Amino acid sequence: MEDGERKNLKVLSFLLILLVGLLVYWGSSNQKKINPQLKLAADKNAQAKKIDVSREVFNLQDSFANVAEAVKPATVNISIVHLLKMKSPYYDFYFGDPFEEFFQEFFGTPQRKSEPKKRQPFYRKMEGTGSGVIIDPKGYVLTNYHVVKGADEIKVTLSDGKSYTGKVIGKDPRTDLAVIKISSKKDFSYASLGDSEKIRIGDWAVAIGSPFGLEQTVTVGIISAKRQSLNIEGKTFREMIQTDASINRGNSGGPLLNIKGEVIGINTAIYAPTGVFAGIGFAIPINKAKEILDDLIEKGRVVRGWLGIEIKVVDDVMSKQFGLPDKDGALVSGVVEESAAAKGGLERGDVIVEFDGRKIKNPLALQDIVAKTEPGKMVKVIVIRGGKKKGLNMELGEMPSEPGTAVKEPEEKEEEESKAEWLGMEVRLLTAYLAQQFDINEKEEGVVVTYVEMGSKVSEMGIDAGDLIKAINRQKTANLSEFKKVTGKIKLSDGVLFDIIRRGKPLYITYSE
Repeated sequence: MEDGERKNLKVLSFLLILLVGLLVYWGSSNQKKINPQLKLAADKNAQAKKIDVSREVFNLQDSFANVAEAVKPATVNISIVHLLKMKSPYYDFYFGDPFEEFFQEFFGTPQRKSEPKKRQPFYRKMEGTGSGVIIDPKGYVLTNYHVVKGADEIKVTLSDGKSYTGKVIGKDPRTDLAVIKISSKKDFSYASLGDSEKIRIGDWAVAIGSPFGLEQTVTVGIISAKRQSLNIEGKTFREMIQTDASINRGNSGGPLLNIKGEVIGINTAIYAPTGVFAGIGFAIPINKAKEILDDLIEKGRVVRGWLGIEIKVVDDVMSKQFGLPDKDGALVSGVVEESAAAKGGLERGDVIVEFDGRKIKNPLALQDIVAKTEPGKMVKVIVIRGGKKKGLNMELGEMPSEPGTAVKEPEEKEEEESKAEWLGMEVRLLTAYLAQQFDINEKEEGVVVTYVEMGSKVSEMGIDAGDLIKAINRQKTANLSEFKKVTGKIKLSDGVLFDIIRRGKPLYITYSE
């Protein structure tokens, strides 16, 4: 390279370096001018994010936190174990002594007969979980009956992690309520019971429980509605509280609270077409529980009066056809055989307008009055029959503990013969009373499903209370003996075919694992 070219190259390199230096200087200079503007914009952003929250909002937030803090120690997780008695299979094989044949051949030892051992029972554990609330410092826990039904072992766990063995001391299947007792040398934290009559639609509602086994979960919503009557798994519940506070499986038995932290209901059921919470949950009003708490704790059950009739509301057509002066009263649409009503002379078509000196406006009023009247009391019932008033005297009976059961508590042997259980459902023989209750034709043959445990295998299969099971796997189940025989042979892995009648319609239901 010549000297001239080297000189030109050096000049170009110098100019390039100078240009780069100028660019760097210019950039840093502008950055100093821009940075204050960026900082100012950031400051404005920070100021914009500081929302001016009113004192009322903070007070509301504190209220929710205070409710949770106050009631969580009184809210418990309930774990139950149900021991399902089963029988071991017969064995057709026998393991003898390995030298038995040798001694028999050479020493003439007599051959022992191979006799199968007798079938020994064993127990299969079925586990479940729910919630409850301590309502007394002595350790009385209020929960749902369906949470503890059939429990052989009960463990109650508090918010501090301590666990206690629980014992059911009172239960009432009709209201789906039960009381468990736990014991300790120290008093327990407990929740105050409110007044469910004072709640309003739109009031705040707080639910605490153990959904899906997640203990001490708090959710908030409002009182969405008050339901006069609600049918849940074949049972009719009255005056249920509807809420949109999130309730899921495992919340059952837990408290529904007002903004003061008072228990206004016991969370019991959900409307869940998808299997999980869909914004509609239901709680039993706490006033309903307060009416029976003394009986549950002191007697272990609730004693109610019972007539033994099916009743309906009187409408305009009935009022005209039966020659009634108005729509007051309760129409007798069915009478249970051998009941107090049957013995006292009540007939289908009678309209009860007065009971024990009290006017009857509608069926609900009659149910309340009868239930609160002591069994065994002689009462006067005034009916309208054939357009004329007629007075009847009768001795009030005792309401059975569950729909479809005998009036008196049966002996253990009789109880076994009157029902059968399988995988979480209870079935009984079809009787006139059950036929009326579940609207089944009395001429049908089969067993009636009177109870299905929530979350059980049968519930998963799609069987509902009120179903009439005519056959399983194409084998008839006309009575309890046939039902037990058929279910005793079923292998779920092979699949199950149910032939049932539901609400008057024949239906096949299949299930396979």
